[in-house]
Amino acid sequence: MSHLSEHHWVFALDDGNGSVANVKQSSLLRADHVDFVEGPTQCTLPQFRFTEKLQFALIDGPHAYPFPDLEYYYLYPHLESGALLVIDDIHIRSVQNLFKFLRCDSMFHLEEVIGSTAIFTRTDTPTFDPRGDGWWLQGYNRKFLSRYTWKQRVKDLLPGRVHRLASHYRHHWARDRRRWRVGITSPKSGEMVGCDGEVTGYADLPAVCHLWVLARRKDISGWWPQGGGPLPLDNGCWSVRVQYGGSRDAGHDFEIVAITAGEATNDLWMTWVKNVQATGEYPPVQLPTPQFVFAETYRTVRRTI
Repeated sequence: MSHLSEHHWVFALDDGNGSVANVKQSSLLRADHVDFVEGPTQCTLPQFRFTEKLQFALIDGPHAYPFPDLEYYYLYPHLESGALLVIDDIHIRSVQNLFKFLRCDSMFHLEEVIGSTAIFTRTDTPTFDPRGDGWWLQGYNRKFLSRYTWKQRVKDLLPGRVHRLASHYRHHWARDRRRWRVGITSPKSGEMVGCDGEVTGYADLPAVCHLWVLARRKDISGWWPQGGGPLPLDNGCWSVRVQYGGSRDAGHDFEIVAITAGEATNDLWMTWVKNVQATGEYPPVQLPTPQFVFAETYRTVRRTI
């Protein structure tokens, strides 16, 4: 950079390892073109006052959250149109968050990813006000997280008459649900399992509901539907092949749930199945709230290998 730039700023921390000192002593450094600001960048950048526009910036400082975002905040207002912004170590989740944001933002165009380094070009889009809000104007925020909004979206799709019918049926479901049941017969609680296995059970349910089996590693909040859809009953019995994660999940407890729910939840999970088939991605789902569940039962097992 000292050979490419007439004036290069370096915000760095030597931290006793000699990294900055060695650069300063190098015969390759054009020292008259470089100014060093030493110290933790989460402290030095907020106090620094840039007097000129930047044509290039590399973010490769502290990687702990929220420091990559903080560095970006104090740099982006000074990047001129056409400037390069380089983000290193995007394989680290805290840096990956910044990378995902920049990919959606109209101020930047992703040029290339080389290994774990991303190179962006600053576009002509006006600079987002660093003292404002306007979160809804940012591409990253245009879509809400579906795990928090799916219930309202399903509700908005239903006409008012259906809402009234649903309220009516919920009253009857609450009165009659004690006679509906679902159970898991195999595996037993605490049983050791491999990477996958057959899960069997029984059910006595009304015709208007759908039976699903989902599984998760017990220390993870989301669930993964099994079997590719709702399960059919054969003389009141059901079975499904359940996957217990990958090789890194060995030694962990897994929870299985057999749950019966109505059309809205069934439609939502069938959409999930179709998306999995189309994209190959397996995001977790959340269970419906109790008032939308006819019957459910849980079983905990431990994966061995």
